[in-house]
Amino acid sequence: MSLLGSISLTSGRTLAVVAVLAVLSLLAGAFLLPRWTPRHFPRRTRHWLGRAALILVPILLVTATGALILNRSLGLVKTSGDLAALIASNVDEPVAESGGEVTIGDQPIASSSLDATFTRTEDGMLTTTWTGPISGITLPVFVIAPRDYSPTDGKTYAVIELLHGYPGEADGTTQGAHVQEALDNAIDAGIIPPTIIVVPSLSVDEEAHDCADIEDRPAVYTWSAHEIPAFVRHNFPNTSDKRDAWMLGGFSAGAYCAVWTAMRTPQTFGAAASLSGYDTQIEGQMTNLGDQYLADNTLSTMLAKRVPDGLRIYAMAAADDGAGGAPAAVKMAKAVKSPDTVTTDIPPTGGHAGPLWREHIPTMLAWWGSSDKVANALGSSPTAATARASEAYASIVPATNVTHTVRPTAPNGLVSLAVLALLSAAFVTLTWRSAGTWSAALAGDAELPSTRSRFFRLPMPRVIATLPRPAASCVTYAARLACLSAAALACAAFIGVCANMAGGFYTSWSSVAESFMEGLR
Repeated sequence: MSLLGSISLTSGRTLAVVAVLAVLSLLAGAFLLPRWTPRHFPRRTRHWLGRAALILVPILLVTATGALILNRSLGLVKTSGDLAALIASNVDEPVAESGGEVTIGDQPIASSSLDATFTRTEDGMLTTTWTGPISGITLPVFVIAPRDYSPTDGKTYAVIELLHGYPGEADGTTQGAHVQEALDNAIDAGIIPPTIIVVPSLSVDEEAHDCADIEDRPAVYTWSAHEIPAFVRHNFPNTSDKRDAWMLGGFSAGAYCAVWTAMRTPQTFGAAASLSGYDTQIEGQMTNLGDQYLADNTLSTMLAKRVPDGLRIYAMAAADDGAGGAPAAVKMAKAVKSPDTVTTDIPPTGGHAGPLWREHIPTMLAWWGSSDKVANALGSSPTAATARASEAYASIVPATNVTHTVRPTAPNGLVSLAVLALLSAAFVTLTWRSAGTWSAALAGDAELPSTRSRFFRLPMPRVIATLPRPAASCVTYAARLACLSAAALACAAFIGVCANMAGGFYTSWSSVAESFMEGLR
């Protein structure tokens, strides 16, 4: 990877550098605006280009600073190279139908190929880069163990495998959702039995994630459904091999894959959790296998057609999630046949973003522990009564119907978009046409009327002319800086709302603020 492509987009250092550049561009722009007027550059082209640069550069840098903060919270892209690849993958020509899904099967795996050496990340997770012996996929795998975990502690551990979404990565998603903290708290409170969590990367290339083994594509189903469970049992020998002690969960696109994979692998997974998932796949190569394939692999259809075997599913999505997670949860609940079960959890707001998932990881764990199937599979103390009495379990909002609405003043609402568009236009116009003429020299200029041009519409108050020159200079500079800063912030917010409306992440300003605070840590 080139030096330019290896720039980290999640590090505090990168954020600090871009933030400093943004501040310097504002300070320099406010200083140079009165020096880039028609009086100094009579040629219109030089004047327009110069003033445009003085306004545009701060806008871009302030926008980049905000984007980096949110990216640190959501963990969407790690490097500038990843960002370039993501952009390229979204502007490429549509991919034609592929040859279809292939069946590899659960082949025997030699024990020697399962060995792995782990290191510990700054956040306390165990990590290794491992190659699946059947799929050939080489990717990072992260393991979150309870704080007192030991392979020789005499306990038998349950396992939760979590699948991240797209764009996104395994470590960024789990760190942003505070999974380690939620796991430790749930075990300490007796809400779930001893459990470890494994989070494999699914980023086999720059394309959106697959769930299935597809011809001429990396075998992602084999990787997540067969190789990762074998990897966990080998490297953590005190984990259970019983179905009821294993749950497969996921976020967004990973949520669809989690339920799809759990239904396809009943010998391994007794439960599945969908956090803001879909009913029909909307990303990856599965969408290129034809309408009939997509219809057959719609989760509600699969639930209705499968032979029920006691699979438990937790389906959580906010009612205002524009990606359709809440209707998907309701459809699954209506299609399920006993003894399979679907528990819907439809909070009224939350969108499709990290703050919602962070809030509902404890709920997911409480739901999992609310059945003694898990504890019985481990031979550990029952957890159902404690889990059902917990605050997290009580927060579940079941629903049988859902109506998607968008609040006009939300970060994805038309009123917010219109207000920010007007503010952006107003402050950019004010900065362009007037702020550059606010200076102590002009304020005290006896020939002020003759210096007016069509760019000089709002002169500074005459009272500034009565101030000493240093004080007047400070006041006019502060006014220019305030005007330029307001233009940059308004435009950055407008760009952010446009991106949010396209991506469908945030539906409340409080969740935006929460992500900002998380990204600044």
